Amino acid sequence: MKNLLQQIRYLIFDVDGTLLLSNKVLPYASELIKLLKEKKISFTIVSNNSSYSIEENKERLEKVLGIDLEFSNIYTSIQATIDYLTNNKYDQCYIVGTPAMISDFEKAGIENTELNPKAVVLGFDKTLTYDKIAKTALFLQEKPVIPFFATHPDDTCPVENGVIPDVGSFLMMFKQATSRTADIIFGKPNELILKLCLGKTQVDFSEVLVIGDRLETDIQMADSVGIKSALVLTGETKREDLVKSKVSPTLIWEDLQPLFDFLKK
Repeated sequence: MKNLLQQIRYLIFDVDGTLLLSNKVLPYASELIKLLKEKKISFTIVSNNSSYSIEENKERLEKVLGIDLEFSNIYTSIQATIDYLTNNKYDQCYIVGTPAMISDFEKAGIENTELNPKAVVLGFDKTLTYDKIAKTALFLQEKPVIPFFATHPDDTCPVENGVIPDVGSFLMMFKQATSRTADIIFGKPNELILKLCLGKTQVDFSEVLVIGDRLETDIQMADSVGIKSALVLTGETKREDLVKSKVSPTLIWEDLQPLFDFLKK
């Protein structure tokens, strides 16, 4: 492990299940992020969670971790989705999301509209109602077909007492009702979010370590582009899940202590 970590110059962290669980900090998360800032080691916290705005994500992390962060330390599935929609001129969409998520899209010049939207965008909408579900289903059945995008694929989101339905569960509902699947899902494990995150850096992929708690998102994303990964067992994945998984992390840790101990020396 020591030889591998000596090659790393850039760290990518997941949030829920890795650094935080609901609004509770996980072991060594605060100490580790503080140490990275002190040692000026580059890192980005990459989150699939699109229920929070970009600013809310930053404020939430700062509050729970007890550490000031820069916006450059955070990249979310909302940012990846906005970047794609903006680059491809989808400036009018029907957006299924929290008010905070919709606000980020509108700030970026993407109007939330029910009048002839150019695309449907599905996020982690904790304010989801049957009215929104029905409108989304009807838009997805329109002819000609309009594009259908989702911020991320997670079936569930880990919380302190279990898990709650996430975008992946919503996608299954719409597939069952309309036979439509998302044309693009932007968050992890889509390598696009990783490439966008690292695009402005000079770092080589061989110098990056992705750290997360999910085999099917964090670890699969890293594996798809040949980046090293560390699975932490503080979130969704249990050690027995590794037996049936098609992806294998480079490292497996009970929590973030091994990385903290290595960097503290």
